[in-house]
Amino acid sequence: MFVLMVAELLPILSDTASGLSRRAELGDRFRFWRGGSGARYLFSAVPFEALTDFRQVAVIVAEPTADGAFLAWSAASIDSGGNLYPLDAAWPSCAPTGSFVFVHFLAENEAGVDALLGDLFPYRPNEEFKLAA
Repeated sequence: MFVLMVAELLPILSDTASGLSRRAELGDRFRFWRGGSGARYLFSAVPFEALTDFRQVAVIVAEPTADGAFLAWSAASIDSGGNLYPLDAAWPSCAPTGSFVFVHFLAENEAGVDALLGDLFPYRPNEEFKLAA
């Protein structure tokens, strides 16, 4: 028997914009995502093309929903050398139409970025894909 498995991240919804962001009329610039632990992580919207400028950050690609939240459909980390490590095969090669890119700048180090992404996406696929017989 031959089995082929393809894995993608489970999508997660953002929390609503904070009261401060709404009162300051910052729109969708800042969003929180809540991890499995209950911790909330603040992300800032950035242009897709600006990702090459960042180091030691977590990145989420998300699209807006009808109720004002954002549905994260792909994520990655960027290490101290500027290398991008997608969590799944859905990472886009260019700016997706209608999607937003959010970056978390507050992790102390790469281990903090990995822990944050592990909290947000606990069921992410393995980096290696194997065929099972």
